[in-house]
Amino acid sequence: MLAIILSQWYFIVRHERTHAATLFHLKTLEAERKYLEEILNRPEDEQVRILLHHRASLLGRLMIGEISGDYSDNEVVMQEIAELVQDRDVFMRQNRLLYERWQPEMVGRLRESGLTDEEIEVCCLYAMGLNGKTIQQYTQDGRHYQNVGLIRKKLGLGEHDKNIDSYIRSLLK
Repeated sequence: MLAIILSQWYFIVRHERTHAATLFHLKTLEAERKYLEEILNRPEDEQVRILLHHRASLLGRLMIGEISGDYSDNEVVMQEIAELVQDRDVFMRQNRLLYERWQPEMVGRLRESGLTDEEIEVCCLYAMGLNGKTIQQYTQDGRHYQNVGLIRKKLGLGEHDKNIDSYIRSLLK
């Protein structure tokens, strides 16, 4: 009898924790969806509007699965995301275009420092939350750390100043 009570208690506690985590993720996704909708409603160029619409759609479909508990579309969404990031050059260019509209102050500061579009694209990956090792693996750039050294120099960051990823994320508004 005690074992049954303890197992039920464990199930309830586990369910409450899972539910709380799910609610947190849903709130985060909902905030992201609203922000993307807000950006979508701004008059921007057509390419950026299409990119934002597509990414907002992917987020919306993931949220539907989370809310309904029907994750049948998640595999399709994850496949679309995989295809989205598969062509690195296209993805990085599109990502930079989105950051130019979403974070114009950050991109402007990077441009003022003399960074090229390609260097800004790497910085946008840092802004997304990726670290140097993951970026190097994604870009398959054997000179990633040397290139980041050049970016750090252009940004006026010394060898012992804060990490580039922390610096880039500090520029986000």
